[in-house]
Amino acid sequence: MKKTTALVTGLLLATAGLFSAPGFADEKNIPEVFRGETRGSPIQIRYDDWTAILRSTVIDSGTAGRELASAPEAQIGTRVVRGNMSRTRNEGNRLLFPAYTEENIAFLHKIRTELEKVPDQAPMNTWTKNEQLAYWLNLYNMTLIELLAEEYPVQSLKKLREGSKKHPSPWKRKVLTVAGENLSLDDIHKILIEKWDSTLVMYGLFQGFVGGPNVRQEAYTGDQVHRQLVDNAKEFVNSNRGMRPVGSSLEISTLYKENEALFPNWEEDLKKHFISLTDSGLHSRIRNAKKIKAKTKDYFIADLFGGDSAVGSSAATNEAALYDSIVHVNAGKPAAAGSSNGISNFSFENYSGMPSTDIGVRFPPHVVDYLRQMRKNKAAKQGQVEIEEVDEGKTEETPK
Repeated sequence: MKKTTALVTGLLLATAGLFSAPGFADEKNIPEVFRGETRGSPIQIRYDDWTAILRSTVIDSGTAGRELASAPEAQIGTRVVRGNMSRTRNEGNRLLFPAYTEENIAFLHKIRTELEKVPDQAPMNTWTKNEQLAYWLNLYNMTLIELLAEEYPVQSLKKLREGSKKHPSPWKRKVLTVAGENLSLDDIHKILIEKWDSTLVMYGLFQGFVGGPNVRQEAYTGDQVHRQLVDNAKEFVNSNRGMRPVGSSLEISTLYKENEALFPNWEEDLKKHFISLTDSGLHSRIRNAKKIKAKTKDYFIADLFGGDSAVGSSAATNEAALYDSIVHVNAGKPAAAGSSNGISNFSFENYSGMPSTDIGVRFPPHVVDYLRQMRKNKAAKQGQVEIEEVDEGKTEETPK
C-alpha cells in the first residue's frame, strides 16, 4: 500500500498559556480530559481522507417522502426475494460495504488511530465546543463502520447490537483510546449526551442499520456541524423510519428512547421537537396524538445489497459488472485524481467515477427497487422544511 497523508491537518496550537483557562460546564459525569472548551480557538481539524471515503462509498437516497415500500415480488428469472421486507427498506442512505475490503479496512483503521491521537497533540479543552462535537461524531461513525465491515456480510444488526458473552456488541467494546481513556461507542454516546444536552446530537450517530439516522457523504466539521445535524434531523423525522403518524398515535424510532435523557418531559418535549422539524401540515396530528410508541422495525444493515453476499441475479451474474455501474447513483463528487488527501492512489477510488448506466440492467431486484425510489425522491425535489427554534437558549456555538 502506498504511503498516504495523515487524516488530521490544519492548525494544532497547543502552546502552554496560549489560551485562557476554559470555564467548565456541568460535565461531572464524563472524564476530566473531555471537559471544558476554548471559545474562539483557532484549532481546526480537517477530515479530507474521511470525506473522500464517504463520497466514494455512500449512496445518497435523496429526500424521502411518506410513501411506504410495497411488498417485494419475486420476478421470473431472478433469485427468490429474501432479506429486508420492511416497508421502510427503500429509505435512507446506503453504504457500499463490499468496498471495505481487507486492505481498505486496514486503511480506515489507520485513519481512525490517527484521529484518536489528536487530543494528545492539542488537549480537547483548547478546542471550541463545535470542533469537539464534530470530532466525536466522526470518530464514532468511522469506528462503527470499521467494526461492521469486519462483520460483513451480515443482514440484521439487531442481535449483533445486543451482543452476547461470546460476541460482545460492537457498541460496547473498548476499542478506542482517546487522551488516555479507553472508550467504547456507548461511552462516546454518553459523553455527547452529558456535554451537549442537545436533541440534535443523536442524529449525527450512524447506527449501521436502515432504521437509524443517515450516514452522510461528508465528514462533520466544526464550522458546519450545526447545519449538518439539522439536515440529518429533518431527513429522519420526516421519514417513516423516524416518526410516522398512525391514526391517533405517533410511531417513533427506539432511538428516542435511547436518548430519553434529552426529553425529560417525554411526550411534550417530543411533540415540540417533531413540530420544530416538520411541515405545518403535520403539526395538528402531532399535537393531538394520544399515544407515542417507540419501536424500530428495520434493523437490516444500511448496505446497498442488504448484507447479502450473493448480490448477483440473472441480470447481474458478474460482481465486477455490478461495481462498474454503482456510483452514478451518488450525488457527491469522488476524490479528484492526484488529490493530496491520500485517496487518489488507493483502492477506494475504484468505487467512484464510473459512467451512468441503466439501473435495471446490472442490479438484483431489491437493489433496483431502492434505486428507483432514490431517483423518484430526487426528481420530486421537495422543498426545505423550515425549522422553528424550540429551545430559547440555543446558540450557534452549541446546537440545541
